[in-house]
Amino acid sequence: MKQFKIILFLLFLGGVGNAQTIINAESIINEVDSTFFALTLTYNGTKGNANTEQLNSAPTIVLLRKKNEYKFLGGYSLLSDSGTGILKSGFIHFRHNYKLSKKIKTFEFYQLQFNDVLLLNEREVFGGGLRFNIVKKDSLNFDIELGLMKEKEVLNKTNLLPNENATVNDFRITYVNSFKWKVNKTVSINNVLYYQPNIETFADYRILNDFILTVLLKKYLSFIVSVTTRYDSEPPSALKKTDNAISVGLNLLITKKQTAN
Repeated sequence: MKQFKIILFLLFLGGVGNAQTIINAESIINEVDSTFFALTLTYNGTKGNANTEQLNSAPTIVLLRKKNEYKFLGGYSLLSDSGTGILKSGFIHFRHNYKLSKKIKTFEFYQLQFNDVLLLNEREVFGGGLRFNIVKKDSLNFDIELGLMKEKEVLNKTNLLPNENATVNDFRITYVNSFKWKVNKTVSINNVLYYQPNIETFADYRILNDFILTVLLKKYLSFIVSVTTRYDSEPPSALKKTDNAISVGLNLLITKKQTAN
């Protein structure tokens, strides 16, 4: 049995903060041997490095096979900064997993993005490693990823100090743990932690923690609360180290089942 899914996510309350550079690819929940398509439409009001209103559109495509998993995430945003001006941000993220055993997968990814608020003219990241399933039960799942990534950032010089480096080339360790718990038939919890230290100096690191609470209202409708904290130990001089975001929304799921030929 193959499934084709369409998700429309309507975000009606934005919270505090503005995204740092880590993109949470773990927020996608999918099933074995399925095709998954999601279209996200959001509105956010934020406060942090910038006071903004944000309109966002983002597609997601997931293709799962017996041994291989292919994921594509994208996003493009228009932001109003403190009531004036339009800022742009966008990204594409490709990810592949290959199943080595029941407990171990490889992961490889490529990411390209830009973000006017974060002074990013361009950020290019690619890397890979191994993913280990530590716990897998009916209601509980815990995975970790460990690997290496290469990143290149080109910053907007306008808001930097005269002697500040506008181009960054680093190798970073990428560590992820993903915890999913289905509390009961209607409530589920998903928490993802990213840790990315610079291999040359562990004092330079980035952290993302993304907590998502989902409450099933109907078979096709869920209520979602997301709390995100991002920390950059050495951000550009014009930016703060910490961003926090709270989002509340509804998830509308339309499923079409097709019998395999």
